[in-house]
Amino acid sequence: MRFKMIGYGKFHYLTKSGQQVEWPVVGVALQKSYISVYLSVTKDGAPLVQSYAGRLGECRMGRNNFSFVRFDDLNPATVSALLAEADRIFNGKP
Repeated sequence: MRFKMIGYGKFHYLTKSGQQVEWPVVGVALQKSYISVYLSVTKDGAPLVQSYAGRLGECRMGRNNFSFVRFDDLNPATVSALLAEADRIFNGKP
């Protein structure tokens, strides 16, 4: 998959076809009319973003991402907590 994204951190994973792909841990992409944030961190085998569903503010949720139109639509404290937890998990901190 190729599109323009700002990425932070990187990890490798295997696609269903067996190809190894490098992907950012956190990615931010400007879409046509909204911004998408992608998180590649899992917790207990599920995408971490899912455990924050309904608390991030007015946004659309995907399996491992959320999208919003304006920053004011988000709950900044919850987004901050999500990113801090992603950092702790990715860096192996308790």
